[in-house]
Amino acid sequence: MHELPLLIFTLCLQGSVGVTVWLALGRQYAVEGRVPARGALPAMVGAFVLACVGLLASALHMGYPLNALNALRHVASSWLSREIVFASLYLAALGLGVVLLFFRKPGWQPLLALAAAFGLVDVFCMAQVYIHASVATWQHSNTLALFFGTSGIIGSVVIALAYLRNAGTAMRCAVVVVVLMVLIRLIMQPLWLADINAVDTTVVTFPHHPLQALAQLRDIYLLGWCVSAAGMLCFAAGGL
Repeated sequence: MHELPLLIFTLCLQGSVGVTVWLALGRQYAVEGRVPARGALPAMVGAFVLACVGLLASALHMGYPLNALNALRHVASSWLSREIVFASLYLAALGLGVVLLFFRKPGWQPLLALAAAFGLVDVFCMAQVYIHASVATWQHSNTLALFFGTSGIIGSVVIALAYLRNAGTAMRCAVVVVVLMVLIRLIMQPLWLADINAVDTTVVTFPHHPLQALAQLRDIYLLGWCVSAAGMLCFAAGGL
């Protein structure tokens, strides 16, 4: 259970970024009047709250949250430092955009686009933290695909549910994104397994044993793929 805060942080922040990217790409709807600007406020607030929950969970995982300030001194060499920096920039830009939109002030749309850019960079940095770790099963482009896939899927589902009644185009686009993300994941899995099986079994990953854990959890991985495919089909059937 000691890894639960890290899991909450990862899912919440990636989901928040997914929602923000959707809003940033669809901001022209507010200008053209098809979706009023005030309709973006609940989703932006939701994305902001989701990111805050994730960052609070990450602080609990660290044990000594104030030590996070020390990580900022290694931005040039540490992916973890870059992740913290861009997560902070993302939260600041998104929060300021929410405030401007709430008070109906101009400038929230550029801030939303900036937050989306910061968020995507942060998800990339987050994936690089795992890829550069000493865990053989993480050292693959599959990790990058999974992280961005999580952002795409959570963001698409949230937007589809939020604008279910008045944005048929958004729903269809959400279905396309979800299907694409799941298909990429399913295509990547056999390649990932082949590369993992080719890894030298004598590789040192003390105190972890990722290859043994992968063998023990193979059925769980298979079940996860099946659930992903079933969820994709159900979402597509309901949205098209």
